[in-house]
Parts: sequence; structure tokens; C-alpha cells
Amino acid sequence: MPAVPSRSVPALLRSLQDDDPGVPRLTWYAADHERSGERVELSARVLSTWVAKTANLLEEEFDAGPGSVVAIDLPTHWRTLVFQLAAWSTGAAVRLGPDRPADVLVSSSVEALRRNASTERIAVSPAPLARDFGAEVPEGVLDYARVITGYGDTYSPMVEPGPEDPALETADGSALTHEGLLAGAAEAGAGWPPGVRLLTDVGPADVVRGPLAAWVRTGSVVLTPDLGSLPEKVAAAERTTATLS
Repeated sequence: MPAVPSRSVPALLRSLQDDDPGVPRLTWYAADHERSGERVELSARVLSTWVAKTANLLEEEFDAGPGSVVAIDLPTHWRTLVFQLAAWSTGAAVRLGPDRPADVLVSSSVEALRRNASTERIAVSPAPLARDFGAEVPEGVLDYARVITGYGDTYSPMVEPGPEDPALETADGSALTHEGLLAGAAEAGAGWPPGVRLLTDVGPADVVRGPLAAWVRTGSVVLTPDLGSLPEKVAAAERTTATLS
């Protein structure tokens, strides 16, 4: 197993910026890219800024940190990765799905937001350049797009998570600790060369063997919700060197 270059998500993001702050680290293609042209590209600096703003929101508004749980009910999307990275930056655990107890629920589903009225909630629109949720937000729910620009561009956790603190809990009940998060990513990406450019459609449950594994290799990610809907010419244009589904 290769050495882990970073022991925490904030350290990983710093290492990507130190390597080259302007190089693309996350490129998103919507499923209907051919019709809509929706493509979003985030450099190391821009990705880190989105993560910092979101981590500041989670910590300042909801006291997210070690011991707390952020439930993420979002599809395969670049914003989903931002929320996962932000939650881990605070030291919180990410729990996938809307229907198990959590301190904060992050969802794009109005139904799920309404159903979990006793939980702190954040409404997230997957629409490109969204300035609001795009639908009526249930009472007591924070509209992510409306407020996120008001949070700081840098983030330092108040408390570091312990090595055995949970980091990722999937719907089947399996869990990964903060210590195991990047170690697992390093192991998963051991067969890829440094600087790998990964084309993938893996969902939030597979973030360790997908995006995190590429970033640990100082690489980058081209993400789409369905590889089958993406024209072959995109992989050539993006100069991808590995594919994962």
C-alpha cells in the first residue's frame, strides 16, 4: 500500500493547491450535456474555496464537528462531493440517505426536507449557477444557494477528529473512520499513476475508490452521473487516463 500523502481532507486540499492551484481538479458533465452544454470545472483553488465556504456554514450554523453526523441525500454531482469534503473537513461523519437520524440533513428533495422536519436541514439545488433552491423551501430549511457566498473562503477546523471517529456511513450500515478515509483512497488508487485523470460516474457511496483515490494520487476527476450518456469524444477532449464505473 502506498504512503498516504495527507492525513486529513484539509491537508489533502492544501496539497492539491500546493501542487498547482490553477489546474482542474474536478470537472462535471451533466447527463444532458449534449443538449444543455452543462459543464463545470473547478481548479484546486476553486474547489478548496467551495469546500471552505461549505465547512464554515456547517460549523457556524449547525455546530458540525467530531461526533456530529451530516446526512447527505444528493445525487452524483459536483456539489455532493463539496458537501462530503466539507463535512469531513469539520470532522463530522457523512451518512448517506435521508431516513436515518442525523444532526443535519442536506437534500435536493422537497419531500425529504419536509419529511424530516425535526432535523436541521439544508436545501441544495443541482441546477447550474443556482441562486436559490428553485422551488418553495419548507419552513425552517436553509437555502444553500442563497447564503453560501456569505461564508469565509478559508477554513480551519476548531477540533480535529480522532482516528477512530466515523467518517462515512453508507446505507448498508458499513462505516469508515477518518483515519481510514484517505488510507483507503490510497489503497484503492494504488494502480493509477500520479496525476491520474479519472473519468467516473460513481456515486457518493464510492467516493473513496473514485474521486478521493484520484486526488490522493495528485490527480483530477471528470465526473458525470452516467458514463453511457457521455459522448466518447469527451474522454478524448478531457485527456482522461483511467475510467471507473
